[in-house]
Amino acid sequence: MRAIDGDVRPPPRTRREYLDAVVDAIARNAQSVGDEPASRANARVRRPVDVYAVSDVHTDVHANDEWMRSYVERAKRRNARDRRSVIVVAGDVATKLETVKSTLRALRGAFDEVHYLPAGNHELWCAENEAWAMGTKYPNDSIGKLWRLIDACTECGACCSPRRLSETLVTTPIYGWYDDDFCEDARRRGSYSALEANFDAACKWPVWIRRDPDASARDSHSDGIETFMRDVNRIARDRFLATDATAETTTAPRVVITYSHFIPLPQLYDRGNPALRHVMGSKRVDADVRAWSASASSASADASIHVFGHSHLNVDRVIRGVRYVQCALGYPYERWFGANEPKLIHSA
Repeated sequence: MRAIDGDVRPPPRTRREYLDAVVDAIARNAQSVGDEPASRANARVRRPVDVYAVSDVHTDVHANDEWMRSYVERAKRRNARDRRSVIVVAGDVATKLETVKSTLRALRGAFDEVHYLPAGNHELWCAENEAWAMGTKYPNDSIGKLWRLIDACTECGACCSPRRLSETLVTTPIYGWYDDDFCEDARRRGSYSALEANFDAACKWPVWIRRDPDASARDSHSDGIETFMRDVNRIARDRFLATDATAETTTAPRVVITYSHFIPLPQLYDRGNPALRHVMGSKRVDADVRAWSASASSASADASIHVFGHSHLNVDRVIRGVRYVQCALGYPYERWFGANEPKLIHSA
């Protein structure tokens, strides 16, 4: 596992500088995850793959942390050595950086690979004085924390970048945020409920991302957040495709597994609280999902699988050729019928 350079540099100020910092961190992650001995890489390609999915594990809640560690011990005994085991974690692992790292390391003890979207809303909450940002190159705001979390993935050996798992399988994170267009009720667009108005007020956004430079840094309703995340996706995808095209194996994958935190389509929230619809998802996330799914060479129902989280409402349904899955652990008071273990979504 590769350590990350912790030197002190002037923090970025412009949108371009922030964007370069984040996509370069993703590129370092892709290189680090791909750095493995040739013998191990060959074995990786030959072994069948089992892919599990989970979201919203919230291990900064003590009961959830205990459950996760118990699950890890069960997974160690269950996962077969002649098959590769991969877990996709669709955001909201925890708010504290050290808790995120502890959870990722625990999962790495049970799975061959951990693929994680380090951009759930809870991950990007910021205290006034974040220990991880003091005296470092990382800005003390939510985009600076995203950058730090991506570097933490690299430190822990977790993947948060596009990844060809085998000749037939590709996985990739879809970074994103929620936006007002997700609310299909025209009467409610731009009009926030009491629950929505201060949603994610624990975030802290740089001035260039806000709707108004004088607006509060805690306002999480700016379209600039989602636009920034989409630019991250575009650059990461272009870099992956350019690198993948020069690899020895350049066949189109049969299966593409994408994963986001936020909900990609309104109909996937049809059981949810209408007073929270403005802060649930973005159809732009689905546009990025489908840009990736178009690269799959198979027309089967499981050729394109998208894992998401956020609502804590479990889903497994196919819409226009994409299978959408949410398998959330959620909070203890939500587990009326027991905990949902990570779900097996693909078995080669």
